[in-house]
Amino acid sequence: MLTLDEFRELVRKEFGPHLERATPASVREFLDRLHLRMHRESGEGSPYTLDVDDRARSYEEIVAGFFSRVLDYPPDQAVIMLWLLAFEQHFAILEEDYSRRSLSLFGEVEPD
Repeated sequence: MLTLDEFRELVRKEFGPHLERATPASVREFLDRLHLRMHRESGEGSPYTLDVDDRARSYEEIVAGFFSRVLDYPPDQAVIMLWLLAFEQHFAILEEDYSRRSLSLFGEVEPD
């Protein structure tokens, strides 16, 4: 399992001591690599399998399930998972904002 100290070192090595090298694209690539690594280390099997009996769930149910599971994680793992979620959400919002700004720069109007 990844410790909090190892996680800090990975993040700072990737993005700099003050996260100055973080961009929506670099964050996405980092998150993909790190989630895959963490999944492999967990021993939970393939991250892409779905059981035939799984029913379609709403986004809200999936997120609630995530928060519920994190409550049972060891403290280091919980902090890492929650930090990653917040980091991902922040850069997803930035990416949307950049998209909107670039559309307005070129005179294109976004559909409502």
